[in-house]
Formats: sequence, C-alpha cells, structure tokens
Amino acid sequence: MVSFLPLGGRQFFLADLTTNQQQIMQEMAEIIFTSPPIVGIVLLFLNNLLASLYVVLLGIILGLPPLLGLFTNGAFLGTIMAGLSREGVNALAFFSLGVLPHGIFELPAFFLAAAFGLKMGFHIIFPLPQKRRGESIIFIWKEFWAVLPLLLNLLILAAVIEILVTPHLLNLVNFPTV
Repeated sequence: MVSFLPLGGRQFFLADLTTNQQQIMQEMAEIIFTSPPIVGIVLLFLNNLLASLYVVLLGIILGLPPLLGLFTNGAFLGTIMAGLSREGVNALAFFSLGVLPHGIFELPAFFLAAAFGLKMGFHIIFPLPQKRRGESIIFIWKEFWAVLPLLLNLLILAAVIEILVTPHLLNLVNFPTV
C-alpha cells in the first residue's frame, strides 16, 4: 500500500496516519474475516457503531472530531485507491465491488453520525433559539436517539453485506481478500 504522500518535496502528515490506519485495518480485517461469519458481522457492526457514536459524542468539542473523521476516512479511502492504481490494480473494480455494495449503507450512516456531531459542535457555540447550551445539547441528543434505529439498520445491513457478499464479489475479479 501507499506509505507516503509527497507534498512539495516533503512527506505529508497523512502518510503516517494512513499507514497506521492501514495496519489497524489489516489486523481488524484478519480477525473479522477469519472468524465465523456471524462473529465477523457482529464485530464489524460494533466497530462501526462505536465509531459513529464517538463521532456524535465528540462533536461536543466544537465539531472538530467529526470534521477530522470525515477528512481522514475520505483520505484513507483515497490513499487506498491511489495505492491500488499504482500497483496496477483496477481501482474502479475494487471500489465498485469491494466498497460500494456495503458503502451505500455504511457511508450514509457515518455521514448521519457526523452531521449530528457537527450540529452538536455548532450549537455549543451558537445555542438553539430560546435554549441555553445545555438544553440545546439535550435537544440534539434526543434528535439523535430518534434517528438511531435508522443508523443501526444501515450499519447492520452494511456489516452483513461486507461479510457475506463483498468477499465473493472481489473473488469475481480475482482480487485477494484477507
């Protein structure tokens, strides 16, 4: 995989971040995809649920963690795609078969969580009309609980597809899975 991103003749900080993410993701993938499918689904679902909850809860820090989460996840996917292209792998096929099928559920769930995190951060600075900061946060948290069932369903569908369907799709183009 790509271990650096040149930027003006020096190494960009994202290189270390994505290298660490790649190592963590590789270790997680080995555990998730070598376990029985139900275990893999549960582990993947819980990982994505925790990441989503962190993005919402940490949004209280002026919305910065959700922004960073959106940036790093996008950059990580871009780095993977660029690395695959450099290695001669059809990145479009990988994206279409390895990311898109579960991503159409997982990405909206993550964007929804990030939106609530950003909203939380925004309303820490600018409380909702006729509400104090604490009341605004409680109101937003209640809104989040109202959409949590949607988020859970999206993450469950994504995990099921990623464990049960994605490896078979990638095998169609002889792309190595874990």
